[in-house]
Amino acid sequence: MRSRLMLALVIAAACGGGGGSDGPTTPIIPTTPNNPVATTNVSLQSNLFNPADIVVAPSAVVTFTNTDNIAHNVTFANQNIASVGNWNSGDRTVTMPATAGTYSYTCTIHAGMNGTVKVQ
Repeated sequence: MRSRLMLALVIAAACGGGGGSDGPTTPIIPTTPNNPVATTNVSLQSNLFNPADIVVAPSAVVTFTNTDNIAHNVTFANQNIASVGNWNSGDRTVTMPATAGTYSYTCTIHAGMNGTVKVQ
């Protein structure tokens, strides 16, 4: 009886769980302002910024790419940073300040679509 149970556990582990897959997907990796991703590229996809929280060098140029094909914008809380008005697809760039700090931004069209850029 014990060997049957062990065999069943081995088979279950080997087969895995869950349903099938319809193909490869791009994972959305959530971040927090305390754990930003070092990059200068942010995608706007599924009404989210991905990654939402990034870290860059002073005066870095950040590229925001709208892949949703619906209108989004990038509006910084700090009015000294040029925000990006509504656009439906493609890339827009923002030059970050030379001053270290954490700068928050949002899409004012979609509630909950927020992020931060940490300059260090």
